[in-house]
Amino acid sequence: MPDTQLEILEDLRGTFRGELRLDAVTRSVYSTDGSLYQQRPLGVAYPKDAADVASLAKYAGEHHIPLIPRGAGTQVTGAAVGTGLIVDFSRHMRSVIALSEQTVRVQPGIVRDELNAALRPLGRYFPPDPSTTAVTTVGGMLAVDAAGSHAVRVGSTRDHVLSMEVVLAGGTRLELSQETLGERPERRRDELDPLTDPGSSVSEPTVRRDLVGRLRKLLEENAALIEERQPSLMRNCSGYQLRGVMTPTELHLPRLLVGSEGTLGMFTEATLHTAPLPAHRGVALLLFGKMDAAITAVQQIVPHQPSACDLLDRRLLSLGRDADVRFEEWIPKAAEAGILLEQTGYSERQVRDRIQMAVSAVRNRDSSVVVAREAYSGEEVEFLWSLPNRVVPLLSRLLGEFRPLPFVEDIAVPPERLADFLKQAQRVLQKHEITASLYAHAASGQLHLRPFLPQPTQADLGRIETMARDLYEIVFQVGGTISGEHGDGLSRTAFIRSQYGPLYRVFREVKDIFDPHNLMNPGKIISDDPHVTIRRLRTATPPTPQLTDLQLKWSPLEFAQTAERCTNCGTCRASNNGNRMCPLFHHAPIESASPRAKAVVMRDLASGKLDPKELSSDEMKELADLCFNCKQCELECPSEVNIPHLMIEAKASYVAANGLERTDWTLSRAHSFGQLGSRTAPFSNWVLNHRPARWIIEKLLGISRDRKLPAFTRRPFLRKFGQRNPVRKVPKAGQKTPVVYFVD
Repeated sequence: MPDTQLEILEDLRGTFRGELRLDAVTRSVYSTDGSLYQQRPLGVAYPKDAADVASLAKYAGEHHIPLIPRGAGTQVTGAAVGTGLIVDFSRHMRSVIALSEQTVRVQPGIVRDELNAALRPLGRYFPPDPSTTAVTTVGGMLAVDAAGSHAVRVGSTRDHVLSMEVVLAGGTRLELSQETLGERPERRRDELDPLTDPGSSVSEPTVRRDLVGRLRKLLEENAALIEERQPSLMRNCSGYQLRGVMTPTELHLPRLLVGSEGTLGMFTEATLHTAPLPAHRGVALLLFGKMDAAITAVQQIVPHQPSACDLLDRRLLSLGRDADVRFEEWIPKAAEAGILLEQTGYSERQVRDRIQMAVSAVRNRDSSVVVAREAYSGEEVEFLWSLPNRVVPLLSRLLGEFRPLPFVEDIAVPPERLADFLKQAQRVLQKHEITASLYAHAASGQLHLRPFLPQPTQADLGRIETMARDLYEIVFQVGGTISGEHGDGLSRTAFIRSQYGPLYRVFREVKDIFDPHNLMNPGKIISDDPHVTIRRLRTATPPTPQLTDLQLKWSPLEFAQTAERCTNCGTCRASNNGNRMCPLFHHAPIESASPRAKAVVMRDLASGKLDPKELSSDEMKELADLCFNCKQCELECPSEVNIPHLMIEAKASYVAANGLERTDWTLSRAHSFGQLGSRTAPFSNWVLNHRPARWIIEKLLGISRDRKLPAFTRRPFLRKFGQRNPVRKVPKAGQKTPVVYFVD
């Protein structure tokens, strides 16, 4: 590890063309993701292309610096945090490289919804649809094998990857796809081992041959163990996916790498298979008086091959009623559970028939089911799907200080064992005196279970770990997995050994083949720490006593509580046209421009994790200037965090410590200068049109000589308008609706 951060900057200058940030504020921004975990990184790198990534990996290998790849940073498992260099692909590497009739080549930083917007004119789309589809990047989807509500029909990300370019530890770039297996050659004893010598100048074919040979040998020797210990579930992304990776003639490396969470290599490009857009879709909202009835209904629906079948509990339905008057009209207060059932087809008639057949099957078993709404037009279908998409983030507003904490939120079980698991899980929650919300992709057996707890303190960590262990014991009993689509990260890595037993040794050998020095996102999937689940959890801490010199009228506790409301969900990173969360992020889609980034830094300042002196630093001013107080984030944030108020504090603290710059001083007195200009018109207008005078204004007041300023007049517009058009004048009879003219 280099002795100083300055040394890293000097070493990478000339070879790394992207940006590298090692300041305290940026490190704070990237110290957490969408999870409960926090680790301060060494710095943040923003590569411009694959060559940059390779240069960075080569340098990191030579100096033993861990690399943590990151996309949107919405992972709830802590997969995108670490003590090394964060590699943010979402800033520059977000392009569509090539489009063909059935495939698309992309960089990892492109957002899934933006990719589909590019595919839509071709009548195609990339099917996996995680709930954060408006913000999640394709690289993030590759990292965890993302799926979503429609996985029961379209599969997961792994099922749509044809090939990928990967940068390994040490900087080797490989294009990986289905590798043909011939006879296995004997390896010479004196042959250089390219994967245990990062930075060695070994040819790409040699590295590929070594990689394929070792993996082939490992998988052949452990084929029976893989078949026995890795569940053949519809959804499972815990550990490394070894089942189905190798056939007698081929080794499908992308299937292995997808879901590896950046622990085997960093994705720089991927070729994806696209699918035709469904010709017609239909959705029905079914309501039930009991959760048990809804779970039973899932078993009646699955044989009808739905394209989606999602289950919502009473809390989510109640939030839906509050979120939109239409849901309030359709969903009675007595509803305890709901199912969103979707079917697709080549015609609307076919879709209607498929939905009616599934509904009839449910009614044959339970005549009390209510079909609250059916939708067959595109707009209405999307509105019904907005029910879970809108209300799941709103859970953070419930129960006062209690929040739905995402640490056991990704369990998957065989769909036929769903009822059995939920009954036993309920007993575990009662034992720990905890309630939880439930949202499930029920046809896939995928459960998003979020227990309600206050922000944990150090004393709560043991309880959290014990409850997770108790729930996972039930998961293992019913043949399920601890992670269906969110990956392992820090929250589940400690339990992988319990799920897979002796197969965990094979996972470790896979890691050693790709990353023998443990530099690629260390601590995830493979770890010797039995308590990694609670090791880096962000706990509740009182405000630091050093935070005394606040500029606004609030106490350090109020300041801390405002920042603490942010759950890091990343909703504010959405840049699609339907989202108004942050106009500035729409213009500059970088993490520091997101409202979340500001909350993270201010939370660190309040807790003392960041030196209070940073509140008046240039880096803090740079961050605060990425907020212009529009308040859209407060209106649309699921947790209603007042980011503009926090940024006003940051700006005021900077001014208190450093004073105003000339331009800011001038603009803050625009009204006074305007009055002076009006009184001295037309002389003031001559000055504004006189280039030497504008040069003097630039030097004295900081207003550019090239800036064209509006002309002054002795009589302001409002005075003129008031004299010509008295405001009390009554409109004539029959006059059309008057126009209201706003003057700024």
